[in-house]
Amino acid sequence: MKTYALLSVLLSAVALLGTGAEALAPRRSAASAREGFVKRLRVEALPSSTAFLPIRQQAVCKSKPSLEEAPLLLRPWIRMYNSVPKIKLPLTDIDIGFTFASAAALALVDYGSAFLLAALGGWPEKSKHTRAAAGSIATIVHSTLLVFGVGAALASQRYDPSGRMDTHPDWWQDGATALIQLCTGYMLYDASVQFIADRWQAGVGPVLSAVDKMFLGHHAATAFYMMSARLIGAGHMSAMILMFTGEFTAPIMNVNRLARIAATELGELSDSCCGKWWLQMVRPYADYSFALLYALFRIVIGPVCAAHLTYDILLTKKGRENVPVGLSLVWLIMCWGVLIGSIPWIKNVLSIISAGFGATAGGIDP
Repeated sequence: MKTYALLSVLLSAVALLGTGAEALAPRRSAASAREGFVKRLRVEALPSSTAFLPIRQQAVCKSKPSLEEAPLLLRPWIRMYNSVPKIKLPLTDIDIGFTFASAAALALVDYGSAFLLAALGGWPEKSKHTRAAAGSIATIVHSTLLVFGVGAALASQRYDPSGRMDTHPDWWQDGATALIQLCTGYMLYDASVQFIADRWQAGVGPVLSAVDKMFLGHHAATAFYMMSARLIGAGHMSAMILMFTGEFTAPIMNVNRLARIAATELGELSDSCCGKWWLQMVRPYADYSFALLYALFRIVIGPVCAAHLTYDILLTKKGRENVPVGLSLVWLIMCWGVLIGSIPWIKNVLSIISAGFGATAGGIDP
């Protein structure tokens, strides 16, 4: 219960950012309040303009999306999703246009960051270290946007891991779909740019380490989870809570990665280059704060959320009706597989915590 309370506080904090503008709005004067009451009285005294429509048409009129009901943090995603041309996945009615748009935007952030690091920051051009730093910047952008957006979306509706998408308002469906496609687009971008293009060797192809292959497997599993939830029209909230808990630590982790690259892998360059001096200053804080957050999410919050969605999807009648049992078993294997696969990183962050603030304890990577 304490863990769910903590997770609720995190989601509520994000939601407050999205609704704070309305809360700060000035109160209406007494005159305007009376005017509003009179208007409501006049409207309620007369039949609704949709009252004479057939029931099906009434339902359509009432279900029109209204951005005024959406949290502020969700509104840009709804607008962007509706403005991007739709591209249907073959043999389905599932849109993947926003997925490709997200992947392209993140690739632009990546290559744009690499150019600016070299042109303005003094980082070496065409260096694998500069490319890695640019990838970290793109990841920070993606995970920050995703955490705030998904947090606002989850906080605005009743949490139901196995629930159907069509039980939510239209504006929420558009916002949730945009965020799921953003995350899918990130997996596509990261696999294509960071793991294939950046590791490509002429005549050989991409040269991948065991850890690279593990990350590519994670990306494929994550994309499958999100896409299959969209295909069956249910289980989207289970994917979103995993996105939220999985990406929450990514921004600080990649700040740490930038600091590590500047402090150790660019050691041959002068301290005045590459922002090395301030990244070295930031590194102890990034190390320790990431270690604390990662331990919290991977030891406590992640397993509790996974256990709850396991119960809801597999052990309830509603869950088995909304999500085919075979698919739910695949989802749960992937979900728990990621948590179990985190054990080497958990051991490392625990060593950082036990070593105390300022001690890198060998770094974050196992």
